[in-house]
Amino acid sequence: MLVCCGLQFFAAKKIILPQKDMLYRCLEYGFCPSCGTDVARLVEQNRSYDIFVKEARGIKAKRIFEKALKQREKLKSVRQGSKIAENYYYGDFRKTRRKDSNNQPIYLQIKKNFNNKSEILGEVVTHYSKI
Repeated sequence: MLVCCGLQFFAAKKIILPQKDMLYRCLEYGFCPSCGTDVARLVEQNRSYDIFVKEARGIKAKRIFEKALKQREKLKSVRQGSKIAENYYYGDFRKTRRKDSNNQPIYLQIKKNFNNKSEILGEVVTHYSKI
């Protein structure tokens, strides 16, 4: 929550920022409902779990917000996936249009890596018990 003129109000924008040797960095930005000034609050947590809060108002708050937007855009432009991620897999299931004997959909068991390449391992066999 942001504070200005003795009022507490929710932030209009909340941006998660790149870490920069921190565990967590977040910027809250909004406008005071009574006076209309810009208010920014930067919350950072370092590796020893200490929390640092920096607050700014007016033009300084606007500059901090613009700088945070640029940092966020740099983070989005980083390429995802690498050849290292080719070796790590996780299991997933894909639903097919085919039906089994009980009119339930048949699922395929697939193996995916973190570059979204998949390989079909087989069909999931469902055993139904008779009551």
